[in-house]
Amino acid sequence: MQLKALSYPNVEQACIWRNDSMSMNRTPYLLTQEQQEIFYRSIVCDRQANARYWGIWTDLKGFKLKYEHDPYEPVNYPIVEEQKEDKFIGMGEISNIQWENRLGEIGLIMNPGYAYMAEQAIELILEQVFDYLNLENVYGECYECSPYLSIWEETCGKYNARCCYLPNRKYWGGKYYNSLYFNINREEWKKCR
Repeated sequence: MQLKALSYPNVEQACIWRNDSMSMNRTPYLLTQEQQEIFYRSIVCDRQANARYWGIWTDLKGFKLKYEHDPYEPVNYPIVEEQKEDKFIGMGEISNIQWENRLGEIGLIMNPGYAYMAEQAIELILEQVFDYLNLENVYGECYECSPYLSIWEETCGKYNARCCYLPNRKYWGGKYYNSLYFNINREEWKKCR
């Protein structure tokens, strides 16, 4: 798994995943293609913006049957070839960066079929944030109605993050949900790696 620059088609796909998982979003409305294009052009592509976004890619390995044609043989024989393909599976972010305080908010959108790789994706984002952007702290919020809650709880436990549950932070499906609010510190992250 690796982080790469985002292209506009990647951002469009991430928007689809985001819109399909409204229980996890702060904003209670679907994003339009126009809004997504503005986001891409004015934030993702702007190196002066107070946010950084990455595409999350995984290497998929598989096998394919290839048929060799031998003009002297009446039958074509299959040959098994190994294939390797990069697949876009998510978008990671650090937004609301306060450079003067070395602080930012972490976020993640994943293809639901690859949600099991979210913990590994979080590790890559934290590495970028602490080792390359030189931030001191990242914070985030995850609602109790999110399928990623247990992953964020494990990440917080792993890095001795300061956490608290805030009451009634998300109204979804006729019910209020609490949220896990957390802060991960660079020194704790380094100690526990």
